[in-house]
Amino acid sequence: VKIYNVTEVLRGLVEAGRFPLVAYPVAYRLFFTFVVPVAFLTTVPAETLLGRAQWPWLVGSALLAVGLLVGSHLFWRFALRFYTSASS
Repeated sequence: VKIYNVTEVLRGLVEAGRFPLVAYPVAYRLFFTFVVPVAFLTTVPAETLLGRAQWPWLVGSALLAVGLLVGSHLFWRFALRFYTSASS
């Protein structure tokens, strides 16, 4: 299976995280924050370390982390119900 093009697209998205979120127009900010959160993952921690973090971003980050943790726990419990061992 040839997946070279997929790796190039992903590499381009990761490269977009090199720049702060404010460097992008509003449409790209929304895309890189909610669809592919690479800019969110690089901007919020850097601004927090520099002391320039905004409270809505910090609260949103905490709520997102808790929501993803709960979602992954629920999915894990769902998947365990259908698990069958490979050796039995």
